[in-house]
Amino acid sequence: MNNGLYEHIEVFLAIAHARSLTGASIATGIGQATISRQLAALEHHLGCTLFQRSTRAINLTERGEAFLHQAQRVIDAMAAAQAAVQEKGSRLQGRLRVACSNGFAKKLLIPLLPEWQVLHPEVNVDLMLADHLSQIIEERVDVAFRIGTLPESGLFARPVGSFQHIVVASTEYLKKHGRIARPEHLAQHQCILYSGFEHPEQWHFTGPDSEHRIRVGSRLQSSTFDGVCDAVQAGLGVAATPDWFWRSELADGSIQRLLPDYHLSRRIIHAVTAARPQAGGKIAIFVTFVESRLPQRLALVSPLSQQGKT
Repeated sequence: MNNGLYEHIEVFLAIAHARSLTGASIATGIGQATISRQLAALEHHLGCTLFQRSTRAINLTERGEAFLHQAQRVIDAMAAAQAAVQEKGSRLQGRLRVACSNGFAKKLLIPLLPEWQVLHPEVNVDLMLADHLSQIIEERVDVAFRIGTLPESGLFARPVGSFQHIVVASTEYLKKHGRIARPEHLAQHQCILYSGFEHPEQWHFTGPDSEHRIRVGSRLQSSTFDGVCDAVQAGLGVAATPDWFWRSELADGSIQRLLPDYHLSRRIIHAVTAARPQAGGKIAIFVTFVESRLPQRLALVSPLSQQGKT
């Protein structure tokens, strides 16, 4: 591949993730004027416009969206090839500071670490568990795994997986309070909310008939999904949570999935770093490792159970 073209693609990805030339400049360490020139050169090479620009924002065009996915594959493939070669001649060493929520660590990340430790025994992983977005630079975090829409920043965010939120309640709660057949029925129930969302009381469903925007009532909120899920298991109400929280509980019937024909929006899992990780370094290799294993962990969620019977 033409080396200049490879660099232009890296710049394009930095702009796409940062949604600004300034953010891309910070993430890559390349001057903003050079960023602009490389983007112009790439657009000239491709013969199309990749971004729509305004004084307030920069957004991908339809062709830019199509190019984004293929461009990421090219960069990832090159990084993986370089990592494979470099690992033959050197072993990864040192400390890796990883920030994520307690629930993400318990259900998804920690089960992957035994394999990681076999592959890289000289890397010490330091887990920093919190549901809020860590101050990556100030706390010297190497990589943070975060879910959903991220605030605009100069940080580099790479999508590594996605999952579905589902509505759940305990079987005991449903026996006492009755079944929920449509989103509108949620108004008759107590809902447990995750206060980390901007509008936790607003639930947006896409169903077989139409879209449903529901404002739910609640007497209980939690700043962590662990707290939300503990409250669900205690029979305190209904909640919308990641499907991967409930593998064993859905299987044993203590927790029921509600409204299976009505879908909440999918959530994206991002690996967030201060800048694009250096190809072949332990951060890049760790992120690629997690990305390659996450689909299997997410697929381990039990088949979605039927709505609870009362």
